[in-house]
Amino acid sequence: MGEMLDIFDTKMNHIGVAEREAVHKLGYWHQTFHCWIIRRENAKNYVLFQIRDKAKKEDPNKLDITAAGHLKAGETKEDGLRELEEELGVKVNINQLHYLGIRIAAAEKEFAQVYMLHDDTPMERYLLQEGEVAGLVQIEVRDGLKLCSHEAHSVPCTVFRPNKDGFCIEKKVVEFEQFIPRIDSYYYKIFIMADRYFDGNTYLSI
Repeated sequence: MGEMLDIFDTKMNHIGVAEREAVHKLGYWHQTFHCWIIRRENAKNYVLFQIRDKAKKEDPNKLDITAAGHLKAGETKEDGLRELEEELGVKVNINQLHYLGIRIAAAEKEFAQVYMLHDDTPMERYLLQEGEVAGLVQIEVRDGLKLCSHEAHSVPCTVFRPNKDGFCIEKKVVEFEQFIPRIDSYYYKIFIMADRYFDGNTYLSI
């Protein structure tokens, strides 16, 4: 038997449990955990994206949420914290995260529990999960706002990738087409929330 997930109706009422494969095949609503890491370095503010591994069946090599995964049957949204440790080697307390609320993703039939974490740990200290995360991309908040509002076609970024010698860090440019396509302005909202956070706002929501 495969991984079991809780399933819901469109109003998020729990209606049962099903195998993950069946959930996706039959289009059941289910829960996921999203955590966006934001950073401050050299007086600049950043949002951190993961690069999906080239071996992933869906959207290989695309830029995605810093850490994310499905919530298993019986798990609460707080249990999703394990995704940070599994994918990035980050061990934190749930109280260190800022809860942004539920993102309703109609295309994926997901109720995504969205969090934000301010973590200034240098990228080279992250322990990336082999076969899942190929690297990390850091984008300055102001540049991300320009990119997601289509004010700019491409913006500078910092790319971190582990290799046989340890790791490499490169300065590159990123285009909007390199992100996993989403029908809403999800990435734009995250950059807006990061901007609000670093401006000292405590009212944050997805």
